Amino acid sequence: MSVDSRRRITVDRRDFINYRTKCPFCGETVGPRFVTREHLDVPPAPPYAASVRCPRCREAYEVVFSDSA
Repeated sequence: MSVDSRRRITVDRRDFINYRTKCPFCGETVGPRFVTREHLDVPPAPPYAASVRCPRCREAYEVVFSDSA
């Protein structure tokens, strides 16, 4: 997986809220606590996506929410 493709991941919103999402760079478990910004301009229902900074490796990436990721 290239670095650019890891900058945007698609996950189930419930998994993200319940800290069942892994950082694509180091594998650290991340969730709502690590959100730096919410994005409301990508469908389906607000918030649609969030910018996240991993607490371990400090990489920033975008999490796009989906109901069936």
